[in-house]
Amino acid sequence: MMNLSIEFKKPEITASFDWQLSQEVNVKNEQDHVIAKAEIELITLNKHRDATKSYEMLEQLGSTDWEIPLNLYFKGQNLNAELCDTLAITPDTKKAKTHIMLEAISVHPDYRKQGVANYLISEIFKHYNKAQSITAFSMPLNSFVNAEDCQEEESKAYYQSLNLESETIADEELAQFFKQTGFIEYQVDEALLAEPLAFKIFVANQASITSVSK
Repeated sequence: MMNLSIEFKKPEITASFDWQLSQEVNVKNEQDHVIAKAEIELITLNKHRDATKSYEMLEQLGSTDWEIPLNLYFKGQNLNAELCDTLAITPDTKKAKTHIMLEAISVHPDYRKQGVANYLISEIFKHYNKAQSITAFSMPLNSFVNAEDCQEEESKAYYQSLNLESETIADEELAQFFKQTGFIEYQVDEALLAEPLAFKIFVANQASITSVSK
């Protein structure tokens, strides 16, 4: 295994609430170069600010990536009973629960298929070892990331090195990546949607990620 290190940038309040944070996580090689990156968002729910109330508060600020998860597969501060059962999670109605949204994950082409992404996600769960879940939408990175929009030079240089404009990862390959990393696909009842989703939804927890990273 390569000698890799993990770097957690300082979490920032995403919008107006201190219970919604965004953070960058980098994997670096021995030369201290970023070779993989995750952009995550964390929300902490509790019995007074459950999924429904949290969504209502976030919606007032505008659109939120948490709209689908909070409305489809959360109950209170936990995942719903079906997903808790699938992921072998014991729901907790007393303590607050933190959930992670994997906004973006990428690995430099020279380091793909070497376990780097699995290492990255595993390290996120080590850092947030009480997080109950992590959600990911399987969308090609070049459909929502533009290197030129990055404010930090390190991030801009990293995303430029990925040559996103020529990236050709197919939807099935992307879905396979998440499954191999320990995610399960959440089967959406399309009757609940105003229009079909343009992506698949994947959910995991520490146990499901750890089971495939051993």
